Amino acid sequence: MQLWVSPSLLLLFTFCQELRSEFRQGWYGTWELQKYYNWRTYECELFYYGGCNGNGNDFLRKAACEKTCKNT
Repeated sequence: MQLWVSPSLLLLFTFCQELRSEFRQGWYGTWELQKYYNWRTYECELFYYGGCNGNGNDFLRKAACEKTCKNT
């Protein structure tokens, strides 16, 4: 039996796993207020992002964070 997995499903799984990671403030010194998905509280919360070396759990707008994350 051969198992077939959709590339989009695999991408979604990878992205959702990234959202379960803690946010990374990054480094660079351009500190911007952004949002991240806190999977413990199921809310999009604010943090200061440094501009480099972050991860996929950061959003410019709360609406984008909620649309992407609330159903994961």
